[in-house]
Amino acid sequence: MSTLEKKKTEDEEVRDIDLKKLKKEKAVSKEKLKLIEASLKGLEITAEDLKATMPVDKIILKEDMSKDQRAVLELEFEDSLPKWVKAPWMYIKPKKETDSESWLQSWSAIVLDYSRIFVIHIININDLRSEFPFNNKKINKRLTINQVRDIIDDLVKQNIAMWLDENTKTRARIYWKNNEEWADELLNFMIETGRVVEIQSLYDITQLEEKWSNLPANDLIIVCEMLVEKKVARWLNKEKTIIQFEADKVF
Repeated sequence: MSTLEKKKTEDEEVRDIDLKKLKKEKAVSKEKLKLIEASLKGLEITAEDLKATMPVDKIILKEDMSKDQRAVLELEFEDSLPKWVKAPWMYIKPKKETDSESWLQSWSAIVLDYSRIFVIHIININDLRSEFPFNNKKINKRLTINQVRDIIDDLVKQNIAMWLDENTKTRARIYWKNNEEWADELLNFMIETGRVVEIQSLYDITQLEEKWSNLPANDLIIVCEMLVEKKVARWLNKEKTIIQFEADKVF
């Protein structure tokens, strides 16, 4: 199927939406109905109207958490750390290739655990270097910027990380869970909470305070597209910012 043929099919799917039925649904806001109706009629949608349904990029920092929540997660993270973080020699990258690979793998595992436990999808290496054990004040050792870059490079080679700024290498997307897994979790959440019968905008999804709620906007769109391809959801507007889960296909 060509790109033009695919686009035509998507437009036809939007036109198949029963607008009268949607208007009877209490879960559909006037703002969403306005955009859906505009898509059906081929009307121009303003950027401001569309903005209200767009996903929000939220960079979650440990400082954003409550004191109690942070304390619990820090304890979980510290319990996951290997004993070698107390060893000064682990803050020196070996020159021998085989030893260097082992060193990178050891630190890569810690970066993954750190990201997973604190639910961080995007890491700033400068922020990371200020956190324990990357900055170990107990033994007065700290990883250098180049060492952290080498560790992230190792994750990139494993296809579980991606530099967001290849030239400066300061921010990286860490895939401690892949998008297929997030798609399953998102769908299960909608089913278990009864939201599967509601119509959601991408903005709505980012406000649900789940681990996938603060996914980078591009990844959230990919996750929703996966559910559409599985035919357990469909887009309700051509701009793909409003989604309806196919309740009759998931129960």
